[in-house]
Amino acid sequence: MPTSKEEFELSLLQLQELANLYSKDSAVVRLAQRFNLARKKLKKQTKLFFRRLCKPAAAKPDNCLKILLHVRGGIGDVCMARLFVVRLRAQFQTAQIYFCYDNQATVDMVFSDGYIDGYVDRHYDPREYDLVISGCHAFNFDHADLPRLQRLAPDWMPAFKEAQALQQKLQIVTQNTPHLDGLWAKISVAHGFSRVANQGLTAGISVGQNDRAPIKLDPAKMKDTLAKFNLAGQKYITIHDGTNNNTDLHGRAATRCWPRAHWEQFARLFKAKFPEIKIVQLGGSNSAPFDFADISLVGKSQLADLPYILEGAQLHVDSESGMTQLANLTSTRAVVMFGPTPVEYFGYARNVNLQAGSCHTCMNIVTDWMSRCPLFDTNRCLQAISPERVVAEAEKLLAQ
Repeated sequence: MPTSKEEFELSLLQLQELANLYSKDSAVVRLAQRFNLARKKLKKQTKLFFRRLCKPAAAKPDNCLKILLHVRGGIGDVCMARLFVVRLRAQFQTAQIYFCYDNQATVDMVFSDGYIDGYVDRHYDPREYDLVISGCHAFNFDHADLPRLQRLAPDWMPAFKEAQALQQKLQIVTQNTPHLDGLWAKISVAHGFSRVANQGLTAGISVGQNDRAPIKLDPAKMKDTLAKFNLAGQKYITIHDGTNNNTDLHGRAATRCWPRAHWEQFARLFKAKFPEIKIVQLGGSNSAPFDFADISLVGKSQLADLPYILEGAQLHVDSESGMTQLANLTSTRAVVMFGPTPVEYFGYARNVNLQAGSCHTCMNIVTDWMSRCPLFDTNRCLQAISPERVVAEAEKLLAQ
């Protein structure tokens, strides 16, 4: 259960004070920090100035709000934003809602059944919108047309003001992402919040970590997709071993991934128990194809295919990843292995969430945490989760 508001705000002040230590005795460091923020602001304003010279801001609709959500991060962050958008649509039923992200194909996949009015690239003019919400682990109101908000959404204004006040306290996080994301996650968990719920918390919209917003899939496309990959009429589970394609791993293995030897042992044990169930591997450019998978779709499927393949699976087995977040938008449950990322922050109650060993939850402690264990020469956290344990949990889910 969430702790008191006062305790939560004290933790945020402690976070700010921790950041202040870096500049405590150095006027040069303080000046450099202010200069860096001013530089970013000036760069953004300069881009907008020249953009507006070439293209005047489009007019807003008279009788409804125009809202833009700009999500930063990977495919998993877009998936986690789906519930927020569904709740945003419920709050502002007549509003025009647009979505900005680096990759349109990802947005088209997550919102193939509607809920948004269109995709917008990063070169947008905030003045064209009544409300611009942006961020990843925490959201900010980057732009707000207060007169129109007060006229068209008067009932929501108290929640808006409360969220705006919280955003002011969280500037230390949003201005220093991703470096403080791990600490923000620990504070959130300590006070009863979580990754998905934080979106609503910081933007004045009610969102729960375990609330559901599954993608409404097209039955005809479901049939065609399974047929395309020879999965029609088959019993299969999906597995995934990889991380965001945009993540620079510096030539090393991702710390969020289960060791290959564990996957091999898992496949042997699973096929011994369930010889009739095929193992289908999913993944992108940061995934290595497994020769022990019955069907490897690594690099062979399109983004639009993935929800249908996951929907048809008996279950999904994965470490915590964007594919796990996508699976949560289908009816398929998952066995999820957690290492560097905190299970209490990212985990869903409908899944089986596994964590082992005494060393884990090092997300963002160092800048290269995704490719290097901060303490050891390998990711002991994932190695501690045995294939036998994963097979046993998979067996329980299949029985259900």
